[in-house]
Amino acid sequence: MPRRATMTESGPEAHTPRTTRPALDVLDHDQDRLLYHGDTSRDPPVRALSDGFRTYREALSWYQAAGIRTLGHVEDVIEPRHMLPLSDIFEHLLAERGPVSEYARMRVVEALNDACDLAYREFRERANERVEDDEATSWKDVDPESEQNPLMRPAFRRLDRAQAGALLQLWNGFEDRQAIGRWARSLTVPTHGETPDRFLDMIVSSPVLLEALLDQEGDDAKRIRYRFAVNELLPPFLAAARSLTGSERTDSSGSPHGAFNS
Repeated sequence: MPRRATMTESGPEAHTPRTTRPALDVLDHDQDRLLYHGDTSRDPPVRALSDGFRTYREALSWYQAAGIRTLGHVEDVIEPRHMLPLSDIFEHLLAERGPVSEYARMRVVEALNDACDLAYREFRERANERVEDDEATSWKDVDPESEQNPLMRPAFRRLDRAQAGALLQLWNGFEDRQAIGRWARSLTVPTHGETPDRFLDMIVSSPVLLEALLDQEGDDAKRIRYRFAVNELLPPFLAAARSLTGSERTDSSGSPHGAFNS
């Protein structure tokens, strides 16, 4: 399937809305950032998959962001287990691994275009059409470059932030066992309540895992926390992205929802 023309490509059509459903243009733009251009305005930034990842943290952040912006369909091409070190796919997703990896990475990017298209089609029925109103406010006024809410839905931005924040806390490690408990309790929002059964008990009953979560400095501990995030958090994060409805829209003029301006 040929890749959709995107709004971030150079030329006279750059940033020109292509539909009268601005949320679809925003989604298309965000997906283009995932694959080809990156998004430095997001916190943490999203590195373009085509450029390859320089760190495990970049890889983890990208996959989480991709789950939101593909409505979970990134899993159709890259399963969470493929993000583990030494997996055949992950080794090619890292930057500066030579021409063979660069070619393999581009093939993954091309395959993900189908996953992006599937999310686009699924969201199409929920994307409200806009026409010019009496005040001459138009769907053309929406600038996908400045829109802060994925899919123009504040609920998706809230989920995106909650998931990114949970991963950042895990990446940095915890000061004490109580902090781990508070973090585990906070996962209800980013997973939509789909945290694995006996999640906290699984952590505290494993001396190796518990020690790794409390060791904020060691490289070995970070590697354990990374694998833990991939195995235990990314699957419920994807499930949350698939199940979120997000009926509330960004203000139709294109300004971000006021509750999320901070």
